[in-house]
Amino acid sequence: MNRFMCGYCITIVSTMFWPSLVSLYILPFLIVVVITACRRFPFIAGSLLAIGWSSVFYSLLMSWNISEPSKTLKIEGEIVSLVSSNRDWISADLVLLGANSSHMPAAKLRLFWKLPPLVSVGQRWQLTIKPKPITSILNQGGFNQQRYFLAQHIVAKGTVISGQLIANNPSYRSRLIAKLKPVLESYASGDLLLALVAGDKSLISDSRWQQLRVSGAGHLFAISGLHLSVVSAWLLLLARTALYRILPVNSRRNWAICLLISAVGAVCYAYLAGFSVSTQRALIMLLGFILFSVLSRHSSSWERLLYALFIILLLDPFCVLSASFWLSFTALAIILLTLSRFAKLDTGLSISTNQTQQSTAESTKGKQRLREKVYNGIKMFWALQWRLIVALGVIQAIFFAGTSVVSVVVNMLLVPWFSFILIPLSLFSLICFMFFNLFGLSVTSVFDLAALLMEPVLWILSITGDFGYSWLVLSDDLIAAAIIACIGCFLLINSKSTQWRLVLSVMLLPLLFHIGMTLFSPQLNKRWQVHVLDVGQGLSVVIEQNKRAIVYDTGARYGRDFSYAARVLEPFLISKGIRQLDFLILSHSDNDHAGGANYIVDRYPDVKVIADFHFQRMNSSLDWQSTSTTKFLINDCRPKQVKWQSLSLDFIAPKEPSKGNNGSCVLRVSSTEHSLLLTGDIEKPVEQALVATIEPKWLQSSVLIAPHHGSNTSSSAEFIDAVMPQVAVFAAGFNNRYGFPREEVVDRYRQREIEMVTTGIDGQVSILFNQRTMKLNTYRTDFAPFWYNRVFRFGQMQNPE
Repeated sequence: MNRFMCGYCITIVSTMFWPSLVSLYILPFLIVVVITACRRFPFIAGSLLAIGWSSVFYSLLMSWNISEPSKTLKIEGEIVSLVSSNRDWISADLVLLGANSSHMPAAKLRLFWKLPPLVSVGQRWQLTIKPKPITSILNQGGFNQQRYFLAQHIVAKGTVISGQLIANNPSYRSRLIAKLKPVLESYASGDLLLALVAGDKSLISDSRWQQLRVSGAGHLFAISGLHLSVVSAWLLLLARTALYRILPVNSRRNWAICLLISAVGAVCYAYLAGFSVSTQRALIMLLGFILFSVLSRHSSSWERLLYALFIILLLDPFCVLSASFWLSFTALAIILLTLSRFAKLDTGLSISTNQTQQSTAESTKGKQRLREKVYNGIKMFWALQWRLIVALGVIQAIFFAGTSVVSVVVNMLLVPWFSFILIPLSLFSLICFMFFNLFGLSVTSVFDLAALLMEPVLWILSITGDFGYSWLVLSDDLIAAAIIACIGCFLLINSKSTQWRLVLSVMLLPLLFHIGMTLFSPQLNKRWQVHVLDVGQGLSVVIEQNKRAIVYDTGARYGRDFSYAARVLEPFLISKGIRQLDFLILSHSDNDHAGGANYIVDRYPDVKVIADFHFQRMNSSLDWQSTSTTKFLINDCRPKQVKWQSLSLDFIAPKEPSKGNNGSCVLRVSSTEHSLLLTGDIEKPVEQALVATIEPKWLQSSVLIAPHHGSNTSSSAEFIDAVMPQVAVFAAGFNNRYGFPREEVVDRYRQREIEMVTTGIDGQVSILFNQRTMKLNTYRTDFAPFWYNRVFRFGQMQNPE
């Protein structure tokens, strides 16, 4: 095993947990140490190379030539991907070219274009854009878009103001997809066929994505390690069968030709997939494995896999930030290592010289040899399937906070169907389509067979989609306990020492403890927590005690497809293991506070809603009504006290329903020692009225959610003095257009030595109240204090350390 590569790969993987990257100033020292230690201490040399290369790669990626931050920029680039579109907007990725390009690695922008002209992949544009940083919302359980952008080499976002088309030279793939779409749209499974043969998912609807998610079959339509391995294995098998029958030789020439054909086929399929990032990684790993299979006949499968991993991490050290990397690499590693373990089979990926000499004799064996082949094939298939299902299920749970409970059955049925039938025949149909199209022949029915073979897939997706418990949501605690238990079981099975088995059995205790706590209700704990979620320019607060919760506001909703309740609030509740939501309190009807109300009521039908306005549910679409016949309102915000577990909920204002910010529901949550004041968007007139009419003890609070996100219309000096908080939380989005929190407001809190945090800067803010102490945690500082989660300000080149 190459220790230099081991040190490099292990260190690169560990960058996911680094708080910062090293300073570029120590690079000369690192280079000298790497050269000096390379022979005697190769592992350390490889590790130091990884440390230095990570910082250099970051600097190259983020080195956009901007002299100073600007409101608008002129750029030149090529459209490489159309991410999404609706009636008025498109979202596209553009690779920077010309003076703005960082050249290596290629930097991308995620652009949003309103009322665009006809845009296609391969076009070269000169654009005037309004740039934005890649900083995104960060919460426990939520999708980390900031990490995703860095893994995709996206250095900034932007809104297109105007554009001029410079060149329109679409690639062969783009022209092929344009001709494929009208043909495949006529089939019920045309969206899936297009994704399978060309890596284009633009025809897949949201409902179809939901079917793929709950069934655990989504990976079958994302061209990655599994697909490239299947194509490569099929070509290897066919080429080997043909060459050893037609031109049998005693040298390794035929085997090298077979591997070359296999590699060329994988490259062609990756091209059809558009050389997406995940496809590139899988291709590099596969080609590296094939290359070192030729050059190192006697190396182990682990070594060949290490070589491939080293190559991909050398070319792109940031790929470890992507879930697709772990899914692709894990799938490819399991496939290759399992096939290598069954190397004696004819379909094995390694072959010795003795096997080559005996290949002609093997072809003449009778039924006994055939039975052995079938038995070995079934055995290998089973070993491959259960390994893929377990490993990919664990990774899916880590990145997506859940797993499909039917994925085992679905994948057992669909993986062999795809591997042996659907993928090869679909690609054969595509080759026929390309051939007929070249000569101008009719191609209307060339995919009939592929569509027919896709019918069982549609049936399975429909059945699993109707099954109510297909997707199992998992809390962070349960996922961590299950991973530790899986590792412990693996070590127990492979350990021969009784003493070690007793020691390793301790790794099962966290899972057993978690199950016991779930089955047997624990005693009520007086500890409680407040979580102010990062929902951009909006507010959503979760009050948690004993795995039960109260939600105060839900954040905004935009259009029919985006809601912070769906993107942030629900994933957060799942990650914390909160299944019971007792109250949904809506401060007022503004979208940034109550936009996700319908979504939460749909997901938690037993929740008790407290608000001063009525709303009705219309298939999860928001429809605010001043009067409504279908009311989900069970209470209002009139002054009263409600007991909830060990806490008191004191509704302070308003005394009468009122529209607008000053009609916000003011709530004080308190225990014996601590209290929290939630104020919605109240402004100075209401603040002054509260100070004048409410007893001081009902306003004084340990934590204050600053009124109106830190607007200067609120947070008057008299109100702050009346509340006397130790901590003030500003629920304001990063770089929001209103400039919240305003500097003069921040000064008022600072003058009183009040600790301040802002969700747009710090991410999710969580406060743990014990009986006598209070602990403040933020996402960027405490929950995930990693370098890629920090605030990236556009136009300011920051050192990675």
